[in-house]
Amino acid sequence: MEHKISTVINTYNAERHLERVLDSVEGFDEVLICDNMESTDSTLAIAQRRGCMGNRERHIAFIHKDFPCSGAEQVTIDVANYLCRHGFKVTIMVINHRQEAYPKGTERLFHVHVLPKGPIKRSSKVASAVRDYVLNNQVSVLITYRELLYAHWLKRQTGVRMVFELHNTPGYEFLDLADKRAESRWKNMFYACGVEKMLTWFYKSKYRRVYDWSDAYGVLCDSYKQELIEKLSLSRTDNKIWVLQNSIAQAFNPQYQKSKVVLYVGRLTHRDKRVDRLLRIWKLAQDHLPDWQLKIVGKGKAAENLKALASELQLQHCSFEGYSTHVAQYYDEASILCLTSSFEGWPMCVAEAQVRGVVPMVFNSFSAASDLVSTPNEGILVKPYDEKRFADELVLLANDETRLHQMQRSVVDKARSYSIERSGTAWIAMLNHLISIRP
Repeated sequence: MEHKISTVINTYNAERHLERVLDSVEGFDEVLICDNMESTDSTLAIAQRRGCMGNRERHIAFIHKDFPCSGAEQVTIDVANYLCRHGFKVTIMVINHRQEAYPKGTERLFHVHVLPKGPIKRSSKVASAVRDYVLNNQVSVLITYRELLYAHWLKRQTGVRMVFELHNTPGYEFLDLADKRAESRWKNMFYACGVEKMLTWFYKSKYRRVYDWSDAYGVLCDSYKQELIEKLSLSRTDNKIWVLQNSIAQAFNPQYQKSKVVLYVGRLTHRDKRVDRLLRIWKLAQDHLPDWQLKIVGKGKAAENLKALASELQLQHCSFEGYSTHVAQYYDEASILCLTSSFEGWPMCVAEAQVRGVVPMVFNSFSAASDLVSTPNEGILVKPYDEKRFADELVLLANDETRLHQMQRSVVDKARSYSIERSGTAWIAMLNHLISIRP
């Protein structure tokens, strides 16, 4: 009969001696650390590194401020459910749990843990709550979409591996600066007086800081990976950047019998979405499309200004639908989706539209646009920010019924490449890689 030697070590704030103690029992078959008094130093992190905290290898956690809220949160829901179906335990830690905001019929295989109120990036109360949950629930990998100023401290305290997922185009802050300079002569002078150079240095150092504390850095497409490598002067072969493409639930029966509706879905914010451009485009196009409607679905800080602009432009057949948790009904109705943003990451609305047979028209203002619309049959890319050209293309497409119907079927075929089975394998590969790393 084979005998195994096991030992349990009770600890409290034992970082000074624990490594030496563990070295002395290195030949034992099983060594387990018991820390019921909840050490406040790096005792538990040392125990995790040495594999003495039991099996927490398959517990993954995401952290969000508001959940669910927008595209990034919907991606988390899809990925979390996929990971749960493939043997992982998944927790989503949130500051504000918006139960009413889940889309109708949302599957929830994951657990939601509510954190105390506070700024998610820097609150010591939030940081302590995250640390306690990670330690008490044996979380192996923590995934965040935000820079956490306590990331280094959290890793020292818990030994958790951390993933930062960039849900925008790399360097979107620089694009925002250029957009602000173009707004007025005074802003151009302000940013030209050394301010832009200082902010550029600040943003670049922020990207470097996040890259340094992350164990893996996720981006939305390969072109963004190449951009980040260049911006941070990283090795092209030895880096920790992973391409984690967004996923979209596939429609079982796409609706091809569409109405004459042009659609916008998303936040109503000026800094990035620039729906004001779409309103001016509709002004140019509306007389040529008398039986078409423009429907704007979403809410945001710019909503009242946009409604005032629509009134000033005397737009016809233009409606603001507000926020909706039943966006699918708008996609099923619409024929064309328009996106006139200054910058985007990997816009969920374009993929959601393609899944349901809606043809996207997009300003080619971000690298992922050419991934989403890679051929002329998958949508229309317009040179930014030529509003006249956009209006002309919109009129041509809307008035060409044969072409529109052909493109509707092509975009559904394109959308099959967004399935969770495809992106989920990349997530599992990254997580298995992180779990296998032993310091």
